Amino acid sequence: MTTAGPAKIRSMRSTLASIATMIDGANSCASAAEAGRRPSNHALRAVGIDGRHWDLIGRR
Repeated sequence: MTTAGPAKIRSMRSTLASIATMIDGANSCASAAEAGRRPSNHALRAVGIDGRHWDLIGRR
């Protein structure tokens, strides 16, 4: 049995960190939306939403 090399471990850590950032951003966005506030740009970017597009929701 071989062990994972440092590149694989770094890749796994990076992947887990990205997932945690996305989940935290989604949580922040949901909390802000429920409270009637605009989520932060950082939280919106974490879930892949452009802040300018968020601002246009409901305006037509």
